[in-house]
Amino acid sequence: MKILLSGATGFIGQHLLQTLLKKGYEIYALVKQVDNRLDSRVNQLTIKSLTQLEEQLDVFINLAGENIASQPWTKKRKQTLFESRVVLTNNIQQALKHSPKTVISMSAVGYYGVARHDVFYENTPPKSGFAHDLCAAWEESANAFSNNNTRVVIFRLGVVLGMGGALGKMRLPFLCGLGGPIAGGKQWFSWIHIDDVVRAIIAAIDDQSYKGAFNLVAPQLIEQKRFAQSYAASLKRPTFFPTPRWMLNLILGEMASLLTEGAKVVPQRLEKQGFEFQYKNIDHALIDIERCH
Repeated sequence: MKILLSGATGFIGQHLLQTLLKKGYEIYALVKQVDNRLDSRVNQLTIKSLTQLEEQLDVFINLAGENIASQPWTKKRKQTLFESRVVLTNNIQQALKHSPKTVISMSAVGYYGVARHDVFYENTPPKSGFAHDLCAAWEESANAFSNNNTRVVIFRLGVVLGMGGALGKMRLPFLCGLGGPIAGGKQWFSWIHIDDVVRAIIAAIDDQSYKGAFNLVAPQLIEQKRFAQSYAASLKRPTFFPTPRWMLNLILGEMASLLTEGAKVVPQRLEKQGFEFQYKNIDHALIDIERCH
């Protein structure tokens, strides 16, 4: 099986790549330039060299995208986020001679916009805002592949928990006892263990009935305060100091909404699909991750 992977050196990409290589797939990684961090078994291609692929790809897995939470959302930063997702996906489609049999593309629960009191299933109308606009445009660029009879699967991710990623950035404040509730902690915290992300992607590769958008979040619905307590407990630390909303608004501006607001997102389609989550409980997930640290 021939698989093209964008974002191979990212947090999810690194974990996924290990599994794909173990399965013996022929992997092509999309890179800006040759990257020595990648396994020697991986074929590295740039956008320009994608035209070298004469045969049809079995799967294109689209993980690329600048970290949405790493910098404040200035006008320039918003454009960078858009280009690293939407423009890149469009460029890949245009560069490939043959549309892949399957496209598996990431999105995020930010698709549903800023909301605290609504429950969001895959078909629930979203709220407006930059996060929604970005995710919606990214999904549209991925869905464009379906015009060529390509099966398209989109995963709307919650906060992905594992070694590194968002949890890696939170680790030091929590170790210092500074990981208390954010803005009261009543906002919903949609999460997913990295192992379940990889398993869902593999399931979508193997099972042709996966099609359309899926909320890739754990079935356990928790508030941010509950996450903070659980993570602090896994580190054997207290959660004394809450982070006030005004401080985040001052520091992060519009991007603060990622932390201060959280939608209640349900993985309805995955559960109907029969997908078995390995980590359904936040305590078990965080203990497992900390055990590997």
